[in-house]
Amino acid sequence: MLQINIKKKAFGNKTVLQDINLSISENGIYGVVGKNGEGKTTFFKIITSLVNYQGTISYQNSTIKHNEIAFFPTEVPIYDELTATEFSDFYKELLNLKIKNKSNLFDVAQDKLIKTFSTGMKKKAYMNAVFQKEYPIYIFDEPFNGLDLESNYLLMNYIRELSKNSIILISSHILEILYKDCNKIFLIKNTAIKEFEKEQFFKIEEELFLK
Repeated sequence: MLQINIKKKAFGNKTVLQDINLSISENGIYGVVGKNGEGKTTFFKIITSLVNYQGTISYQNSTIKHNEIAFFPTEVPIYDELTATEFSDFYKELLNLKIKNKSNLFDVAQDKLIKTFSTGMKKKAYMNAVFQKEYPIYIFDEPFNGLDLESNYLLMNYIRELSKNSIILISSHILEILYKDCNKIFLIKNTAIKEFEKEQFFKIEEELFLK
């Protein structure tokens, strides 16, 4: 179980999230939606302990650990002066992974410097490296941005496979993608988070845009 308790997260005088209590008890895909600036990325950074906040995040009744979460931010942190192979090897050494010759999800030029890559290709190289390890929790912040149609197809299929054994949190501006696969969708609005079950998804757009 992933238990999320956020008493308050503020930047200066601006409160972004407050009085949040969420429990995710089953593996699967869980969407996170909200207008720009409502706190989606902040919410993800809280779970991954990348920002300070008031509250607690726990997994299986223990304080969540960094090695239990794979985080894929919108703009991936990747070393431009390495090749794709060198970055994968660096990531493997950083986590002391013992795996050998794990196949990549995406076809990326392995011997070229990452600084020569497009935004989408950098994202693919980063994902290939992170996917070398299996995690109980995956967080994807707008993962489809910058990827071509085929890559989006491959990624979504892989996310479906991961969700059989892991909790997946994913944000996207393309609501139809989330409607199809999510167990629940969390809407962030006015510092609060509202849960929608599958049979309630039709209400999300009205909540987002009309109120």
